[in-house]
Amino acid sequence: MNSSNTILTPESSSADIHTYRSLRLPNGLRVLLVHSPSSQHSAASFAVNAGHFQDPSSAPGIAHFLEHLLFLGTKEFPQADAFATRVNAHGGHFNAWTGTEHSNYYFTTAHPGFAETLMHFGSLFIEPLLNDEWVEKERQSIEAEYRLKLKDELRRLYEVNKATANPAHPFSKFSVGNAVTLADSHAMKVRQRLEDFHQRYYVAQNAALVVAGPNTLDELQSLAIKSFQGLPAGEVKPNLPNEPMYLPEQRGCLIRVRPLKQAARLILTFPLPEINTDYLHKTTSYIAHLLGHEGPGSLCFFLRRQHWINELSAGGGMSGYNFKDFNINMQLTDEGLSHIDEIMQACYQYINIISAEGLTDALYRERQRMIELAYQFPESMKTVDLVSQLSINMLHYEPEHIVSGDYRMDGLKVELAKQMLAQMVPENTRATLIHNDVVTSEKTHFYAADYAIERFSAEHLNKLKKPLAATYEAQFSVPQANPYIPKRITPNPISAPLGKRQVTSCERSGYYPSQLCDGNGVTLWHLQDEHFREPQAHIYLSLQLPLANASARNNAISRIWCELGQELLSEQFYDAEVAGMHFNLYPQQSGITLHLAGFSDRQPTLFKDLMRSLAALRSSQQHFHSVRKQLHRNWHAIHQNKPVNHLFSLLHHQLQHGSYTAEQLAASIEDLDFEHYCNLLPGMLRDAQAKLLIHGDIRAETALELAQWVEQTLPVVPIQKTKALRSVKRLGTGITATHFHNEHSDSAFAFFVQGQSTSLQEKAHFLLLNHIFNPSFFNALRTEQQLGYLVGSSYIPMHGLPGLLCYVQSPSHTTEQINAAIQSFIQAFTEQLETIAESVFEGAQTAVLSHLIDPALSLRVRAQRYWSSIINNHGEFTLASEVAAVVETATLSEFIKFCQSRLGEQLSAMTLASTKSAH
Repeated sequence: MNSSNTILTPESSSADIHTYRSLRLPNGLRVLLVHSPSSQHSAASFAVNAGHFQDPSSAPGIAHFLEHLLFLGTKEFPQADAFATRVNAHGGHFNAWTGTEHSNYYFTTAHPGFAETLMHFGSLFIEPLLNDEWVEKERQSIEAEYRLKLKDELRRLYEVNKATANPAHPFSKFSVGNAVTLADSHAMKVRQRLEDFHQRYYVAQNAALVVAGPNTLDELQSLAIKSFQGLPAGEVKPNLPNEPMYLPEQRGCLIRVRPLKQAARLILTFPLPEINTDYLHKTTSYIAHLLGHEGPGSLCFFLRRQHWINELSAGGGMSGYNFKDFNINMQLTDEGLSHIDEIMQACYQYINIISAEGLTDALYRERQRMIELAYQFPESMKTVDLVSQLSINMLHYEPEHIVSGDYRMDGLKVELAKQMLAQMVPENTRATLIHNDVVTSEKTHFYAADYAIERFSAEHLNKLKKPLAATYEAQFSVPQANPYIPKRITPNPISAPLGKRQVTSCERSGYYPSQLCDGNGVTLWHLQDEHFREPQAHIYLSLQLPLANASARNNAISRIWCELGQELLSEQFYDAEVAGMHFNLYPQQSGITLHLAGFSDRQPTLFKDLMRSLAALRSSQQHFHSVRKQLHRNWHAIHQNKPVNHLFSLLHHQLQHGSYTAEQLAASIEDLDFEHYCNLLPGMLRDAQAKLLIHGDIRAETALELAQWVEQTLPVVPIQKTKALRSVKRLGTGITATHFHNEHSDSAFAFFVQGQSTSLQEKAHFLLLNHIFNPSFFNALRTEQQLGYLVGSSYIPMHGLPGLLCYVQSPSHTTEQINAAIQSFIQAFTEQLETIAESVFEGAQTAVLSHLIDPALSLRVRAQRYWSSIINNHGEFTLASEVAAVVETATLSEFIKFCQSRLGEQLSAMTLASTKSAH
């Protein structure tokens, strides 16, 4: 193990179950090794200090193009699908992304196949083929990806920002690429550009590698050296220009953007210097906390009270090597559109108050305390997510801070904070108004976004600098001391066992919840978790409402009530959110659900407070109309989403009784007024049946007390064994065809194969089918035939009835052509079933089993699994283990017969075709 340079151990939390080792290989590659003792999977991530900022101006999108091509064959493994096939055979997955200054590649597999896959992974960067045939085919894929997002509002806004930035700054470049920008030129073929880019940037001195798994650190180090020692050392040369991101004439201005969908938004952007060097203090994060606060006295609270905005967020914005955009992002009401100047004045006024009164050690320590608790009690994440995050951290942080850097707040830098706030003035503002009725004069090149940019006049700047009336200013204050900051951080003593049951051999996540009461209005499940001994808990409360799904209007009313309730709770209990006690009120098909998550110290008290507020919920007419209009606007805009996503929604509507389309929901509230809403709501909420799960650091006696509180506070009735509120339409033998039109430039097609029963065998075989089917389907229709960018298959269960969904979205092929390609593939797949090797089938079994019996990585994941079982009436919590047992004992011959039946003589399928609009 002495073939590597400088070895150190990064800082990590005492509660972190991982152990770490940081080192450099002789070629200069930075490596982080992560021993993850309880993980069933291993993972690796390779990060490169190069993104679209490094694209040559003559070939925008080349970094992104290279990201696609690196997966398509190496000298040792020349087949285009070789890496995908290997990863899939070992029950894993892989992906990559290209950012402004970095690119990231990652994969995960079951532990037994990891060593060979890591060797293959290393070869992607050491000796890629960049084959001419695949360069041409993948250029079509880049074009399809570009066209897929032509109507994406974020992409369009992003390009407006580029068009109004300094053209000498690399941010102004087109990042995605398309068939034109990546075409061969007289001067140079694109393959040569790809090779040049790869040779320059994909070198050890310019990259970082993270390898994680249950192996020892020495074993992981050996694997890393073996797989990446062949990466050339290279030389790192700074090549980004020292140009400002915005020119003087691009500040102190209003940018008007006309969106395609209905929208009303105001974004104030303040260009700041880079913040990468401030990660130990997180000054902008602290400022964002103060400006984005939603409690009484805050900027958001004031603007909502004026009925000018619906929501506000602060911070965010792009950041990079020499810039940081700090945003205040507000969703406007109709009334707010008439008060743009007053909204901006309020923002500047509150910024001044923060500068004068908000930069205190006491307030900073509250944020510091919460980030310390997040560090002390980190939520475990999937190994592949961990390595991806840490590989990027390696490019930003000092080696000792790779793990801890995200959690450091080492003290308030008052002078730096004041300097930043001093730049949040009208002269340095880029105000972006997004609305459908704005006047525009320009159009962006690649996404055809309509916009205009106009400098503020001296008179306008003077107006914006003036404070609002004194009666308004009196409503502003900095946040007060937070009463919800956890005081107790040791877990509660374990309650005496109450009906606890041992798990089956296939279920490794611990004990199941016990049903402590049933039939008196609330059915309560409880588990004080003995494995995750941390001071956190999850509370799920479902109110099943018999009338909530009786009509589209009832369904829409329940959604309006949830929106109104969530906004009220967020305003009243924002301090609890800040203190790590999160809550979410959301609609479900048979009613509504309230979910609380976070520190358990004051969670029972907060739950009661939330119940009181919901029971007494009253909304103003103005607030109702604002929410109704926003939902109506969102539902009307659904048809402008990706066509394939629209087909997914329509599939559920076609097959699930009581499911309504967005168009039906929008139509149902077209004439809904406040009086009618108030008259209908009490009947909607009557006869609620409550299901309650309390899981984590809450004792049984407290859980019973909360169940009784629900019975006393809400209009619940005893649980009755009634007919299921949700059911699935059964398709007959053959193919049922449906056809729709969309307003997109792409066509989309979905082919859904429905199972014949809800049996364990049916579920097990469909899971195995999708695992074997999907990679071949993707390779044939996406990689080989280049039908489109969005291509795949998924296992889709609907209320216990399994199915297989195949989908394609294409900018270049008709739905008839896509359908023909899918049918041809299914026919070939069926004909080749007899040739499936036993080893391939066993690999599929192993992969499916690893997902079914994968132990919960965190209290949150375990609670989600329990709640899913409860809400779907699988109260014994054994469905996954029962399906796993069938998968484990399945035979290849049974599987072949099953596929021949479900894809052949007993095929029950539905096709959904979405035809693109004419241009």
